Amino acid sequence: MVSSLILVASLFACASAKRHWQMRRAEMVLHQYVTNIPPGFVDDGPANPESVLDLRIALVQNNKNGIIEALNNITTLGHPSYGQHLSRNETAQFLAPSPETVAAVDAWLQNAGLNATATTSIGDWLQLNTTVGKANDLLAANFSLFTNTETGQQSIRTLNYSIPINLVGHVDFVHPTTAFPIATSPQGTAAIMARAPNRNGFDANGCSADIVTPRCVQMLHGVPAATVQVGQPPARGVSIAVAGMNEQWANREDLATFLAYYRRDIVASHAQTFDFVTVKGGVNTQTLALAGDEADLNIQYTVGIAAGVPTTFYSIGTPDVPYGSSHEDLVNWFIDEDPNSLPGVLTVSYAGPERVFPQPLAERLCTAYATLGARGMSVIYASGDDGVGRVDPQTNQCPEGKFVPFFPASCPYVTAVGSTSITAAGQQRGAQFSGGGFSDLFSNNQLDWQLPAVQSYLRGLYPQYNNGVFKTTGRAYPDVSTIGSNVAYDWRGTSRKGTGPSASAPIFASMIGLINVARAEAGKGPLGWLNRFLYENPGAFVDIQQGSNPGCNTPGFPALPGWDPVTGLGTPNFNALKAAAVARP
Repeated sequence: MVSSLILVASLFACASAKRHWQMRRAEMVLHQYVTNIPPGFVDDGPANPESVLDLRIALVQNNKNGIIEALNNITTLGHPSYGQHLSRNETAQFLAPSPETVAAVDAWLQNAGLNATATTSIGDWLQLNTTVGKANDLLAANFSLFTNTETGQQSIRTLNYSIPINLVGHVDFVHPTTAFPIATSPQGTAAIMARAPNRNGFDANGCSADIVTPRCVQMLHGVPAATVQVGQPPARGVSIAVAGMNEQWANREDLATFLAYYRRDIVASHAQTFDFVTVKGGVNTQTLALAGDEADLNIQYTVGIAAGVPTTFYSIGTPDVPYGSSHEDLVNWFIDEDPNSLPGVLTVSYAGPERVFPQPLAERLCTAYATLGARGMSVIYASGDDGVGRVDPQTNQCPEGKFVPFFPASCPYVTAVGSTSITAAGQQRGAQFSGGGFSDLFSNNQLDWQLPAVQSYLRGLYPQYNNGVFKTTGRAYPDVSTIGSNVAYDWRGTSRKGTGPSASAPIFASMIGLINVARAEAGKGPLGWLNRFLYENPGAFVDIQQGSNPGCNTPGFPALPGWDPVTGLGTPNFNALKAAAVARP
């Protein structure tokens, strides 16, 4: 009798809970969804309800359009706000969520018995550690376990999720939810060539189709060899930041070997080193056997080209799953930085196809890059090394038959750098691997600084590309290019040659670092966001009119007179670019 009563009570409780859940779901509205499982993934069934999820909740920012307007004013000659970079507190007024948003989200989480931690000083990002079961309840979702058939990597994702109707306008998005991680790599490739120290004939001054050295960079782009003097402490913005992700660590021993061979002229006068900052638990082990090839290449072509400019390696400890987390933690770190210590230049050689990034996350990151530009930082990204796109090995086609734009290079508030190579005749041409094209996420219709150059290119483009393989109204990239083929560097005691915009991005960042020194000497601040300035000074670039960037079973885009999606405005003439920058108010 007692057992029967217990059973009846249990059934009643279950029915009541089910009715309560159905009522709660009726109060929810669909927030994000994907129609189908992405190609290359299989559904292995519901995820274990006890599995732990690390969720990130992006709160709606108070006035994200205001930061874009402020950036445009700061960079528009003749505007009363021109050149007046914002402080951390000033940008916080645009980015912080409203008190109403904070209260609504806090009440939602507390009612669910959950606690979240703010990951930024202004509270626009929250981190929530919970279980799959509780996340399903919180978001009216059905998290499942998915396997990437190519890599074997398993991920817990949902095809859709909802939020309470009263949180519409307060919660921007939650991830990882509907975004599936796609295996990508830093934007560079390298091939081992010879063992140090004999270097198998590597010429320290080499400059040919077979090898590019720091001396070659100086000759091609007019970069001075002399070490600059920045004073102590350095002026505001006179420094370079190099990002390290995916457990890529820069090694000081490799740097010393590189400088001793390729920059003997500065060894006696330059510190031959870099500072190190950890972000979200990042480390930078100096065990030679753990040195990262990408990190070594990046640090050697900042310290080795911008001789004398303080350089810091930022190691981000966040695994880049969900994709974009490392980029998010990096930019949030700088947004929270004291304005007097913000580096003048940031160079990043990690990116992925736009489709990897959920649009709300890409837009949030792009706003963050605009914020750094408004604070006085030049954010530089490699443009990608797949030309217009790499085909899926299973289908031998690009997704949906379209070109594959890369992000963050496609964000208008970063400066995207493509690559050139050297021909047998000693001329520069657009490199075949140079990533470039037109964004599917960001429009160039409002980009007054870029639109005329892009429209001029489109008028002369192949007629067969009027069939929807790319979005003609998308933000166009790259913005500029530098040499990026067969670039000599050192890794784990060996001499190597790297190829890709991974080499080009730190080379261009070094030039901007040197130009910021010249501006400081003239009593002026750092350049900050570069793009408007660059497009206003096309004469400071060597127009590259040879080459193309094939991909997706097409010839890709051709390099034509003026801006093009292979080399951008062209390669910089350092002295001309420096003169234009120093002359700027």
